[in-house]
Amino acid sequence: MTLPADVRLTWRRIPEGVERRTVARALLAELLPGATFVSRCPSCGGDHGRVRVLGTDAAVSVSYAEGWAFVVAAAGWGRVGLDAVPASASGLDRVLPGGDARSWARVEAVLKVDGRGLAVDPLRVRFADSAAPGEEWTASVDDGAAISGWDVAGPSGVVLAVAADLGVAHPQ
Repeated sequence: MTLPADVRLTWRRIPEGVERRTVARALLAELLPGATFVSRCPSCGGDHGRVRVLGTDAAVSVSYAEGWAFVVAAAGWGRVGLDAVPASASGLDRVLPGGDARSWARVEAVLKVDGRGLAVDPLRVRFADSAAPGEEWTASVDDGAAISGWDVAGPSGVVLAVAADLGVAHPQ
């Protein structure tokens, strides 16, 4: 699936001995030159959690899987979410009945857009339709604002989903 022109996704293998956040921040800097990126955990104050962008009008999201760092940047969007899941992931049905890597990636991308992440029960994410892989899909949390999503191709063995808040104006 092709993302909207103002939503850009990239990834890079994490070299051994390099912290994954270092790789993600380098990728973000490539997508948004001149911007500054900060993270602050609302619970402990640590340098992790949702990444905020300073210095430009863009939203970003980060995910990691199978030794890869993935980042998405969306110019002019209020929120964007990205999730990467190993295609071979098992046990997801314990948290999300009938869940597979594709459905889990979609749910977590939506929860990142929602802003509360896994503090929200994944079962509260509702999909408007049963879009097949490669089709745009729509979801909401507790029947709230519509969140648009896309399944995107990534490296072999990793399933990717990107979601963005449709309720926020974005460039055409």
